[in-house]
Amino acid sequence: MKDKHLISAAIDVGTTTVSAVVLDVTDKRQLNSYNRPNDSTLVHNTSAHEQDPARILEIAGELAELMFECYPDISCLGFTGQMHGILYVDPDGNAVSPLFTWQDGRGNLVSDSGRSYCDEIAELTGYTVSSGYGLVTHYCNTRRGEYTAPGLKICSIMDYLAMRFTGSKTPLVHPSNAASFGFFDVRKGEFDRAALLKAGIDENVLPAIVSDDSPIGSYRGIPVSAAIGDNQASVFGSVADEGDSVLVNYGTGSQMSLISDKTEVSAPLEVRPYLFGKNLVCGCALCGGSSYAILEGFFRSYAVSCGMVDESQYKTMDVLAEAAYDGKKAPLEVKTLFKGRRSDPDLRASIVGIGEDNFTPEQMILGTIHGMADELCEMYLSCGERRRLLVASGNAVQKGRVLRSVLSDKFGMPLFVPASKEEAATGTAMYAAICSGAADLTAVKTCIKYF
Repeated sequence: MKDKHLISAAIDVGTTTVSAVVLDVTDKRQLNSYNRPNDSTLVHNTSAHEQDPARILEIAGELAELMFECYPDISCLGFTGQMHGILYVDPDGNAVSPLFTWQDGRGNLVSDSGRSYCDEIAELTGYTVSSGYGLVTHYCNTRRGEYTAPGLKICSIMDYLAMRFTGSKTPLVHPSNAASFGFFDVRKGEFDRAALLKAGIDENVLPAIVSDDSPIGSYRGIPVSAAIGDNQASVFGSVADEGDSVLVNYGTGSQMSLISDKTEVSAPLEVRPYLFGKNLVCGCALCGGSSYAILEGFFRSYAVSCGMVDESQYKTMDVLAEAAYDGKKAPLEVKTLFKGRRSDPDLRASIVGIGEDNFTPEQMILGTIHGMADELCEMYLSCGERRRLLVASGNAVQKGRVLRSVLSDKFGMPLFVPASKEEAATGTAMYAAICSGAADLTAVKTCIKYF
């Protein structure tokens, strides 16, 4: 009789999509991937970005039903998703708030002190914090007298899913997610309670941190691992050589990540807990793939104004980008800071170097691609560590030959793209397989293939 295959599944809650994968760890191949729109947004403006956790749970449940119907031999399950954001749960494990996502801007609002909430926190604690981080959002809420009922806990959306799928009433948080809330001491692996006290934040609102890589519960009789951050999951699922690679990932935002022993870096870089006791040095841009989407919206709006059909302009943009990249004209210099930086949310995008010979759609497109690459390359060069291999992931990378070429040019390295789809979900499925005890690190890393 043929040995039973180890089949692992994972669900990834992104900002705009909810994805899932089924991975055959034994055969080292992805059996299937799924993608659904995350249509849960309740509020989205410059000062607030809220999503409906009930709707996200519903979408995740539909994906789980589909996966288990098609692959009844799934033997472990994991969760990942958008970091930094929080929701509140009551003592029975029910969500009593919206999900305040990483894009939430209330920390930049001016409080009754005449300063922004982020500036207040910095003055009270010495921490430089950014709007969208969970404990910044919580600070803003409590200063407004909201979500102050006793017994409430905060957690990430993927912690919430893991809790609900396993039937638990108490959220548990992996260090990779805990650190994304802010006020986290990477060296000690715990929240800085002294700083929280200075900010007037009650530590009882914090979820318990997962201390090992054991399952946290079960779903349909199979083990469920603790939810991990999508940044860490994407690195784990994309990087085969962890000691000599740097990863760039393009989603709604974008990140530069490399595995390191460092515990301190200078802004805008940050150190995040990785997996199995390691750390990541990360640099994050608020606009990643969304920069290209913003430009597509510009061209689409013009096309509609000309009486054309309201349809995607990406194919045309890609053709123009190819022509511009293979040409000799200098591209426009585009700073893709459409949403500013976490450290300076008032910064905005700019275009310089405009001449009569390059003020064209194709040079605008190529310049935007250069800007998308420049922001992460500058962060990599500032980190002081060097790698030999560049791994690039995300839909923008898989679909964009010019973006891949520009990234390789700027980083000065050969570029590798993971062959599997949905890298964060894939990495989470790999992690779940290890947590289940059915596979080791060496075995799951051989699942990573490049094209």
